[in-house]
Amino acid sequence: MIQVNLIGAARSKPAKAAAAKVSGPASFTPVVLILIVLASAGGGYWWYANLTHQVTELNRDIQALDARKAALEAVIKQDQIYEGRKKMLETRVKIIEGLQKNQVSPVLALDQLAEAVERTQFVWLSSLDQREAILSMNGTSTSLNAIADFYTNLNATGYFKNIDIGPSQESAGNFTFSLKCEFAPPRSVNTTQPAALPEAGAN
Repeated sequence: MIQVNLIGAARSKPAKAAAAKVSGPASFTPVVLILIVLASAGGGYWWYANLTHQVTELNRDIQALDARKAALEAVIKQDQIYEGRKKMLETRVKIIEGLQKNQVSPVLALDQLAEAVERTQFVWLSSLDQREAILSMNGTSTSLNAIADFYTNLNATGYFKNIDIGPSQESAGNFTFSLKCEFAPPRSVNTTQPAALPEAGAN
């Protein structure tokens, strides 16, 4: 006689159903992991692309700034060259003006000095030295007042300035003195010597 265990069969069915219910959600785990990986990859790509774009823009800005810097350096260099030439020209002008200002005609200087000596009584010059516009001289006088008069007469000509009289020394009743001054004719006076006139009969 065959006996069938109905109770065991009945219990086995719910167990299988429960196993089926438990195993169902586990099948979605790989899909979720794949979505996470894809989302991470997409975010990483977007971040990398954005960063690459920023780097490209920064490189473009750097190139533009380098070009502007090179242009400014060229302008600065040209300005330095201009300033150097300007200073050189200013120096040349000052030299020329100085030469013109210090241009001394020995004839005119001696004429004015002789006139001052003639106007002063009891004053004689023993030596005279000229270096550009500076005149240095030594002389003898019979009195200190005569030396003072000579100083006044030099000033009165209008051709001498910065007159400096050294200390006088008395010897045998006379006074020796030294004097230094600058020959500076008025601007309206032409200190150059007149040109020689052509000889008679010259073409």
